[in-house]
Amino acid sequence: MGASTGIVLAGTAIAGGNEWYQAGQFPWRIGIAGLLLSGFMFGVEKISEPLAVGLSSIFVVTVLVTPFHGNSPVQELANIVNKPKGKK
Repeated sequence: MGASTGIVLAGTAIAGGNEWYQAGQFPWRIGIAGLLLSGFMFGVEKISEPLAVGLSSIFVVTVLVTPFHGNSPVQELANIVNKPKGKK
């Protein structure tokens, strides 16, 4: 496994987990897209490793801060952490 594929798979796990937490159903399309993107980045890494790692890092940052179908993972984490103590 290359350096960029681990980054892409981590971003995919974050996006999939956030979608699963908010929607309550497993997002198969996110998993398949993540696997395809990690394969593509593995190919890009053969051409230029810094380029592939940079693009993968941009992917992870975008996944963390961009809201898709609800809150972004960072917003959702902030909601969980800042939840009032009386509510569950």
